[in-house]
Amino acid sequence: MPNTLMPQKTKPKRRRSKAERKESAETSRAYDARKREAGFVRSNLWVPKEDLADIKWLVETRTYKLCLLYAQTRAQQHLSAPRPVRKRKRIAKCDPRQLGFDFS
Repeated sequence: MPNTLMPQKTKPKRRRSKAERKESAETSRAYDARKREAGFVRSNLWVPKEDLADIKWLVETRTYKLCLLYAQTRAQQHLSAPRPVRKRKRIAKCDPRQLGFDFS
C-alpha cells in the first residue's frame, strides 16, 4: 500500500470564542461563590467548612488502615504462594551414530 494521505473523516474541534470562554468562566465563578456562601469548602468535593477537620481525620485513618490491610494481604499472599515451577531444560536427543567421527 503506497504512502498516501488519509482523507479526514472527523471534523477538527471548533475553537471556542472569547465570549464563550468568558461566559463559562462566569458560570463557574458563580457556582463556586454560591457554594462558599452556603459554608462549603472545596476539598476535591464540596464539604461543610465546620466538618473539614473531621473529614480529613477520617480520610487519613481510613487510608492508613487500607495501607496496613494491603500490606498484610500482600505479605500473606507472598508467603502462601506456591513456588513457580521451573521448566525442565530439554536435552537434545542425539543419534549415537552422529557422535563419532568414524569415517571408515
